[in-house]
Parts: sequence; structure tokens; C-alpha cells
Amino acid sequence: EMIMHKVGKWFMIIGIAGLLSLLFIEWSRWNLVPLSEKINLVRVSEIYREFHTEFIEGGIATFSIFALFAAPSLVRWDSRSAINVSLLLLAIIADVAGIIAVITRGEIFENYVIVIVLSMCIYVKIILEMIQKLYHWITTESEENHYDIVKMTFIWTIIAFIIGKIW
Repeated sequence: EMIMHKVGKWFMIIGIAGLLSLLFIEWSRWNLVPLSEKINLVRVSEIYREFHTEFIEGGIATFSIFALFAAPSLVRWDSRSAINVSLLLLAIIADVAGIIAVITRGEIFENYVIVIVLSMCIYVKIILEMIQKLYHWITTESEENHYDIVKMTFIWTIIAFIIGKIW
């Protein structure tokens, strides 16, 4: 039963990661390939200020994603946390390298697709573990496993704030 539980969890991870990978690859087709052409035009006209700002924004976004995903693992540090943080760093570095390669080449290629699928598997695994830790944090220690309303309100406030900033 434990083996089937782990197999089921990995099927869910791979399924969600595959769908997210398809979305990200399509996003790459629409945004990164045209960006490659735009960079070539900028290189000719030497207008670097706009790209310098976008590079800083990309660095901030990358560090923010790392910090958000690594935070639950850093709270309780053990060997599993070290593995999660290492995998997260590996995935982010591989994604950044893949994005740079797509921008440089001006096309989506096979290695990029493989990197995106593998990194999405890592992201989904870490997100599922975060959700599991969050669930255990929200539940009270009573026999009925009720939820702590104050903690749930706090989480909904954070979610509403993030959604409000995105849209």
C-alpha cells in the first residue's frame, strides 16, 4: 500500500509537471523566440538600458521564486531539506541556462524541453510538500483535526495579496 501511494504521488507529480511544461514551452515560443530577434536588433542599435532593467527584474523574480520554495525546507533543516534546496537550485540554474540558450539560439530545441519537464517535476514535488506541510500547520491537535481559523485567514490574505499583485 505504501509503494502504491508513492507511485500514485509520482504519477500526479509527472502529470501536473507535464501540463505545466507544455504551458511553459508554449510561453517560451511566444515570448523567448521573439525576444531573441529583439536582442539582435538591440545589439545592432546598442540600446542596452531597457534590457539591463529587464535583466535585474528577471534576477529578482528568480531569487524570489527560490526563496518562496526554499523557505519551508529551511525552517526545519534536515537531510531531506538539503536535498530539496539542492534540487531547487539545480532546477532554477538549469531553467535559467535553458532560457538563455533559447534566447541565444532563437528556437526551442529538444534539450530545452527535457530541462523544462525535469525542472517542473522538481517544482511540483516541492509545491506538493509545501502544501502538505501547510496542511499539518493549519490543523489543530484536537481529535477531530479541526482547522485553525486564524492561520487559514492569514493564508487566504497572502493568496489574495499575491493574486491582486498579479492582476
